[in-house]
Amino acid sequence: MNPRRVLALLAAAAMLVACARVPYTKRIQLNMIPEPLVNSIGRVSYAQMLSGANVRRGGDDAAVLQRVGRRISRVAKKPKYKWEFSLISDSTINAWCLPGGYIGFYTGILPVLKNEAGMAFVMGHEVGHATARHGAERISQQLTLIGGLVGLELLLSKETNWNPEERAIVLGALGVGAQFGIMLPFSRMHETEADVIGLMYMAEAGYPPAESIRVWDRMNEAAGPGLPSFLSTHPSHKKRQKNLREWMPRARKRYERNKLDRNTREVLWSGNATGRGRRL
Repeated sequence: MNPRRVLALLAAAAMLVACARVPYTKRIQLNMIPEPLVNSIGRVSYAQMLSGANVRRGGDDAAVLQRVGRRISRVAKKPKYKWEFSLISDSTINAWCLPGGYIGFYTGILPVLKNEAGMAFVMGHEVGHATARHGAERISQQLTLIGGLVGLELLLSKETNWNPEERAIVLGALGVGAQFGIMLPFSRMHETEADVIGLMYMAEAGYPPAESIRVWDRMNEAAGPGLPSFLSTHPSHKKRQKNLREWMPRARKRYERNKLDRNTREVLWSGNATGRGRRL
């Protein structure tokens, strides 16, 4: 068999093996990075991010974070993940998740969350990034894009009379087009998917899913002027709320079967949410 055909078949087989489905949305994704490898990267990066940070180890706020994190991670059904949740004293209005279940919340986001249910939605969103393996998918996309551009450079150098400068112009234009036409939309898709997963996780953990809409109302109030939607790695607040409303009937059914017998919308954090990094 022709060596090129063998390589093509091997590449096709690798692509099939690398395909996976996102929780709830069932989108088929290309994910070529082994889960143990990317989770190890998450563990190392988590230690680096917490190094020198003012992490709250005790107190009521940290206790709420741990309680919510345990409930949400339990319904995520990823027993091999080393779930860890850290509350960091910082005015940044943000939360983040690293592969493998390593999650950080900044105290600056607490007034936006307002209550335990609000925290459950954002926690579900971050856990959703981990269970959907969005980090590994982004790396896979970037590797695929780089490989494609390298292959095109080899083809152009062999099949055309273009000089290196002309080839660089074409490849640069394609790179910019891919960034705005492929990579950014995928990032917005990841955020939308994490919202859906977070909504379903919070409902299954017994938190009222309607609070997710209110979180984005409060986030919108706290946020300053943002980039146009087509340049942003995140969807607009209105688009996120519209998507959540579409999934709300399914979330309510899960909530009715699992709702907690206590008030999780009692105000725990109030005040004006001001700070930097106002996007999730």
